[in-house]
Amino acid sequence: MSTTDIWMLIAGLGFFLYGMFHLEDSLKQMEGRSFKLFLQKNTKHQFRAILSGTFVTAILQSSSIVNLMVLSFVGAGILSMRNAMAVVLGANIGGTFNSWLVAMLGFKVELNNITLPLIGISGISLIIFSHKKNIYRIALFCMGLGMLFLGLQFMKQSMDALMTQFDFTPYLNYPRIAFLLIGFIITAIVQTSSATVVVVLTALYAHIIPIETAIAIVLGAELGTTVKLILGAIGGNAAKKRVALGNSLFNILTSAAGFIFINPIIQFISGTILIKDPILILVAFQTFINVAGVLLIYFFLNKYGNFLDHQFKEKEKNLTHFIQSASIEIPSTITDMLKKEVGLYIENVIRFNLETFHIKPDWLINSEFEHIYLKQHPRNDSLNLSNQYQLLKETEGEILSYYAKVIAQMPQSDEMIKINQLIEALRNAMYSAKGMKDIYPDKTEFSNSINEVKYEMYHQFQKELSDFYKELYLSFTYRDGSNGLETIDDLLEKNKIDFDKRINHFYFHAGQNVLKEKDISTLFNLNRELYSSCKALALAVKDYKGING
Repeated sequence: MSTTDIWMLIAGLGFFLYGMFHLEDSLKQMEGRSFKLFLQKNTKHQFRAILSGTFVTAILQSSSIVNLMVLSFVGAGILSMRNAMAVVLGANIGGTFNSWLVAMLGFKVELNNITLPLIGISGISLIIFSHKKNIYRIALFCMGLGMLFLGLQFMKQSMDALMTQFDFTPYLNYPRIAFLLIGFIITAIVQTSSATVVVVLTALYAHIIPIETAIAIVLGAELGTTVKLILGAIGGNAAKKRVALGNSLFNILTSAAGFIFINPIIQFISGTILIKDPILILVAFQTFINVAGVLLIYFFLNKYGNFLDHQFKEKEKNLTHFIQSASIEIPSTITDMLKKEVGLYIENVIRFNLETFHIKPDWLINSEFEHIYLKQHPRNDSLNLSNQYQLLKETEGEILSYYAKVIAQMPQSDEMIKINQLIEALRNAMYSAKGMKDIYPDKTEFSNSINEVKYEMYHQFQKELSDFYKELYLSFTYRDGSNGLETIDDLLEKNKIDFDKRINHFYFHAGQNVLKEKDISTLFNLNRELYSSCKALALAVKDYKGING
């Protein structure tokens, strides 16, 4: 057994996986949204959901893509757990289509007659028609198919060489469970059962392993496909974990049954269905256990769905802290609790905005909300800015949802005027956070620039923001006598003056030709967004502080 033969086998597997990647990618580009709409429309009834899962997986060549679609539908409340599982079960059947494609074409047709023209024509088309979207996607699909067949051809050649140079007979005496574990481990590592199945088909074609051993490996591959979904569900919501559990239990059931009844099923396929070719027997076996499993579980799908619905119960988690304590019968409690809620929200926005500019001040103390913020964000639990922003959006949505219920039940009154003012403060604070989130890429570019002018301007922005936020935070936390509104008016005026000064500063540098045209445009946009963000946050604090009590 030479090193060349081993590398030819590995290269063939690499070509095969690369071809599969391009097949999936081209199909996702061509019909991603269409398949989502198709699934959404055809999953209202369980039988149609199974057929839809089978059809879409057969076309997309990947049950993983279909499972991800299902997860998004379940999370959005579009699909019930029962119908979601029906789609996943159908996807297991559709996943065997690739095995049939390889078995029928890869081992029954002279591959050179297909592979070389496919790769040649599609490769040239990818270059010539790179700007023709539809032709490019078709060429990408054909290139994927060609690479898949080329990989298969490499594996066939290497297996033929291995067969003549190496005696596999002693290893075939190991118990079948060992081969099942081999299939499981390989699939868990390469994250696709297609690769495992095609290697087994090639070994079976070269008469290296008997049909029983080949089936044991493929059954292990069926189990190995669950690893990817389980890993994806770790840390996810309850719905995600339920889908992963449902699919895992199904694969364990079908693989265990197939393993126990290997010989009777082989006899049924060869004797009753009259399939004699070992390659086709293997693929038919894989399809048979999935179809039989779906037929068996179909009649218990409602009970199966109910069982899954009771797993991984999530505790309802409120992002708000105070409004749950308010009572509609006592309007003043709504104002008091909403003011605390909006105050905490402004605290979160101030800290978020400072973090986007890497400002870590020592004056973020003495706020009545500091202890709650630190409880929400432990020092060793650093969320990235994207996740922090999403939490701000979700919290705002929760407060606005509460507000919508309040205005439907409360008459117009002085309390309602105060509540509206607090909601205006909330909206301004959110607008301020959005502005800072939007400029983050531009800010990062300037902070990492080797251009001294850009780097100096970044530090200028940083210093002016730090000074602004220090004064604003002092006004926000001010509790003695005056409510600090005079300081906020002064800050709003200073914010406008700094904005105008920076514009003049930018024009000066633009005239010195030390900045590129793109950088000049970026500076003006950055300046405008910072001005608007600071103004919005100052107005939020002003509205918040303007509420007495």
